[in-house]
Amino acid sequence: MTEQETEQKTGQEAGTKINKVTSKGFKSFQRQTAVPFYEGLTAIVGENGSGKSNVLDAMSFVFGRRSSKLRAEKMQQLIFNGGESRKPADYAKVTVSLDNTSGVFDEFLEEEEEADEIKVGRKITQAGSSMYKFQGSNCKASKIDDIARKANIDPGGYHFVRQGKVTEIVEQSDVERRKVIDELSGVAEFDEKKEEAEEELEEVEEKLQEQEIILNEKKEQVDKLKEQKELALKYRELEERKEKLEASILEVRKRALSNQLANINTDTSEKRERIEELEEELEEINERIDEKQDRIEEIEDKQSQGGSDIQHLENRIEKKKGKIENKRDKIEDLEETIGELKKMKSRGGGNKKRAVKAVLGLDNDRIHGAFEDLISVDERFAVAIETAAGGHMDDVVVEDRNTATDAINYLKRESIGRARMLPMDKIKDRSKSAKSKMAKKKKGVIGFASELVDNNSKFDKAIRYVFSDTLIAEDLDSVKDIDGVRVVTLDGDVMSRGGAMSGGKKKKRKGNSSKSLSKSLDPEAKKKEKEEVEDKIEDLQKDIAELKQMKERKEEEQETDEELREEKKQIREKLQDMRDEHQELYSEKQKFKSKIDQVGSKKANLKAELDNVKEDQSEYDFDEDELTGLDSSPEELKTKKRKIVKKQNSMGPVNMRAIEEYKEKKEEYDEFKEQVSEIRQEKLEIEDMIQEIEQEKRERFMKTLKQLQNSFTEIFEKLFGGGTGKLVLEDDDINKGLKIRAAPPNKDPHIITALSGGEKTMTAIAFVFAILEYEESPFYIMDEIDAALDTTNSKKLSEILKEYAEGNQFIVISHNDITVRHAERAYGVSMRDGVSKVRSIELDE
Repeated sequence: MTEQETEQKTGQEAGTKINKVTSKGFKSFQRQTAVPFYEGLTAIVGENGSGKSNVLDAMSFVFGRRSSKLRAEKMQQLIFNGGESRKPADYAKVTVSLDNTSGVFDEFLEEEEEADEIKVGRKITQAGSSMYKFQGSNCKASKIDDIARKANIDPGGYHFVRQGKVTEIVEQSDVERRKVIDELSGVAEFDEKKEEAEEELEEVEEKLQEQEIILNEKKEQVDKLKEQKELALKYRELEERKEKLEASILEVRKRALSNQLANINTDTSEKRERIEELEEELEEINERIDEKQDRIEEIEDKQSQGGSDIQHLENRIEKKKGKIENKRDKIEDLEETIGELKKMKSRGGGNKKRAVKAVLGLDNDRIHGAFEDLISVDERFAVAIETAAGGHMDDVVVEDRNTATDAINYLKRESIGRARMLPMDKIKDRSKSAKSKMAKKKKGVIGFASELVDNNSKFDKAIRYVFSDTLIAEDLDSVKDIDGVRVVTLDGDVMSRGGAMSGGKKKKRKGNSSKSLSKSLDPEAKKKEKEEVEDKIEDLQKDIAELKQMKERKEEEQETDEELREEKKQIREKLQDMRDEHQELYSEKQKFKSKIDQVGSKKANLKAELDNVKEDQSEYDFDEDELTGLDSSPEELKTKKRKIVKKQNSMGPVNMRAIEEYKEKKEEYDEFKEQVSEIRQEKLEIEDMIQEIEQEKRERFMKTLKQLQNSFTEIFEKLFGGGTGKLVLEDDDINKGLKIRAAPPNKDPHIITALSGGEKTMTAIAFVFAILEYEESPFYIMDEIDAALDTTNSKKLSEILKEYAEGNQFIVISHNDITVRHAERAYGVSMRDGVSKVRSIELDE
């Protein structure tokens, strides 16, 4: 039910009616004139021009009717003009008293105020002011409007039937007549909604058209980028294959160089072992010589029989000299050994690469140092940490990218070599994977490599970059059930993320510290041994000096024993043989040392080349199991690389940024496409809403028309005493015209304009009463609707009026006696000197 229908029903149920209309200075009512009204049919009669219609105008005036609708050009013309001989009134005032016994108007009263009747009024002055009144006090016009709506009073409605309304219905066009149904059904609200929806639809369609143009442009751009992206991906795939081949070429070369070095090292190791054996044999010969010398000393002691002769002393002196000679030979040998060990240590690479040294030597406090110098580690984990870091041990840690660039430019400019930089502001801070965190909990896994080194916290980022999430474990058995994680064991065995495993006997890192060398080849130990031998020579020299002093005292005390002399002679001969053997062994040892010196230069060259290969390898980030063709020759791999380069060159210019650009533009396109889809959906929803509005409008219109049709047919038959009257909607279209088709008794159906004058009027009256029946009101006022009727039709109308007046309030303005005789009460209006007067008429007269 609409708001209008609700208000209508409320006014009807409340039983509101007009109690009285009081006018003063309004039109022809100069004096204050009060006209009471009651239920039933009331007639107001009088001659034409007497002012009887001014009663209807007075009520319309109170409820806000404009002057043009009250038969005046402006408001001041509604004020009494003085007539023929009287003074014009200063103002016009009308008050309408409405019944409130039902309390329908209580909401408009002051709090706790009670009234069985309310009074609404309006006053205008010659000065042009207009005031509305409620209960005698000024109020806003909106309050009077609210009261009128509450009682369903509308001066422009059909319960105010003015003169000419019937004729207007007869003469109005079909479309104008249909608009009456529009007004009654309240479909104007649907037209407003539809108009708003159509405006919104027009905006959405315009926006959709613009957005679809943009969408098509974006699609063309995305399609073009897609082609470029596919080409870039192909190029990147070839580039990755090329880099793998380059890394594989380096790996093959590294293995070849490593094998050559291994063979040299094996041969050198065998020679060093032979040198150690010869030194042991020489030591043994020296001991045997000492034994023989001791025997000679014993013989000489026996010969002296408690005294020392010159020969005995000479022998002892000789013996001491022999020992000194042996010791000096040993010192010479030790000196050569120490010199060789120093050469070996220098060639062993314990120092950093020349390029790294050069960078570290720059006077720049933004160069922090070599990676291996910035960490320290427990000896237990040294091998594992060194393996985990790999080629990064010689990396130079610098503050930022600019420092790294300056250092590399310096190496290029001075042609010193190559070195890898780790700029702290650019290297990625590698996080630990979920798999590595789970693997760390396994038994036998010690921890992350990055957590087992000690370092300044400012270099944490470099530590995480080098070691990433590499784990250190006791051995490979501890990690055999782990996948997707890089693990290094304490022995230096490695399991890559891809599952490849490498290991065996770990070669010691040469040149890093003296701990990497055999104790027997430690130059410092040899120096200490040399100092001990020199001390012994000094002691022997002191003994010789004492013996010479004894010889001088005992020159004459010499006795010779032939047997002892012979034995001593033989011993001396053997001593000579031993010294000859000693010399042969010493010469052999020197030959081996010479051969080691000869391969040292070759080994140094191979080592330098191997270091360069490893340095070049550090530029690539591939695990060994990712490389290809490791069983092929470098030339075969280079041939494959040339084919790939040829393919790349044949591709022409490649936009590598298209990969990221396509992703960004595709996301933008998809997002924009979704927005366009939403606009399309919005358009469909608006179109559906318009259809729903049209459907609801039609349902409302047709419901009103059906109800009006039923009432019209029934009233038509009562007025005509039979026949048929219909309201016909053209083409069943609520936007076209509404025809009134009537068939009085014994006549063919005609539209209203084809009927006779009386039939037209009666048909129009039937239409008016059908409207009144639909739009119920607390009272109905009809001004001369019977003016064009003959006696018969006047009587029929009067009977209908009396029937409808039962339980309602009908006020009929007429000069038809038949209509007046059917009324329950009547008022007569007369005019004299331009002033209207009202009196009650006794109907039995």
